[in-house]
Amino acid sequence: MAERSASDGAGPATKEELREQIAHTREELGRTVEELAAKTDVKARAREKAEAVRERAGERASRVSQGVRERPVPVLAAAAAVAVGVGLLITWRVRRH
Repeated sequence: MAERSASDGAGPATKEELREQIAHTREELGRTVEELAAKTDVKARAREKAEAVRERAGERASRVSQGVRERPVPVLAAAAAVAVGVGLLITWRVRRH
């Protein structure tokens, strides 16, 4: 039986082609393992998520403070309405339990 190239898909490859395939497969497997390890690193993912939330909160706080400086009455009225709503929600939940 004659050896055929793996590239034509018709039979056994040469030793060198097999070595190249093994090296390529190892590289792919290594990348896959790294990706899976990153996905299972709960602490790192939580830190990344917390940092993203902090950044968004900081951006929103800057916009709100700028809005307060530009239009203090409507913003303060909206903040008061939100506070009252949250207070009512908390009271409702406490009485429900």
